[in-house]
Amino acid sequence: MLYIIAIIFLLIYAAVVRSIYERSVIDVTKINILHELASEKEPVFLYFADLHSVSFGKDNKKILDRINAINPDAIIIGGDMVIKKKKYFFGDNKYKDVSINLLNELTAKYPVYYGFGNHESHLKTNEQTRVEFKNYIYRIENENMHILTNSHQYVTYKGTRFCIYGLETCLNYYSKKKVITPDASYITKCLGESPDHNHSIPIVISHNPDAFDAVAEWGAEYVLSGHNHGGFVRLPVLGGVIASNYRLFPKYSAGIYKHKTYSSTMLLTRGLGSHTINFRLFNKPELMVIRFKKKGSSDEL
Repeated sequence: MLYIIAIIFLLIYAAVVRSIYERSVIDVTKINILHELASEKEPVFLYFADLHSVSFGKDNKKILDRINAINPDAIIIGGDMVIKKKKYFFGDNKYKDVSINLLNELTAKYPVYYGFGNHESHLKTNEQTRVEFKNYIYRIENENMHILTNSHQYVTYKGTRFCIYGLETCLNYYSKKKVITPDASYITKCLGESPDHNHSIPIVISHNPDAFDAVAEWGAEYVLSGHNHGGFVRLPVLGGVIASNYRLFPKYSAGIYKHKTYSSTMLLTRGLGSHTINFRLFNKPELMVIRFKKKGSSDEL
């Protein structure tokens, strides 16, 4: 019996040590997308989500060094830069400042397209945190910061035209009690009519991957999501173990998902930070590098 207890203790200890290590390193996932509207100059987006006010090294030097080495044309953020709890957000707060400082460092060099996650939506709509959230927005606003909340923006990089949408759903769709998913008509109410695929490449920032079916039916060609933190623990074949709403083995945890019915692809990041469940195993924090290449090139998604 003591032998079994010792083995269990060692396994738990090894898992904790491994998790501490994994939470301090950053994986870079490179994705090539072939598209007939892409130019031969190959525009590059850097995408991440779910920082949750975590700092990778002093002043987030690890993240900045990685991004600067990639030197993308623009950065897309899929929400949850902050944590909705008061102790992580109120007043002169070191956690909130981690996110603010990183955003300001990024926008000093790159255009940033920022869609909200459930933590931003909660802070924005809660009466007790609404004023603090306005101050947060004030501190990150500048000409390179483009906050997309149920809005869109046409942009051109290296001769390729994109339409980037930011979807912000109501908080009911993040319920931990039961899975509630929007339908395509709700997405239309949020974002308007489906996009024109003939003259630009539509990208939708949709923090919640459970909205993928609705966003795909609405007409999104590419969906950038987060929220599930890769499933916290990732296992071979099975994938992520637990979703952010505590469902076991969620349908969407991390990776690339092509819709079975509609011509839509979701890129679901494992995220960068964590909160509440501060544990990752076989699930390193992630930056995604998304390169659009002229159709006919190699390395198709």
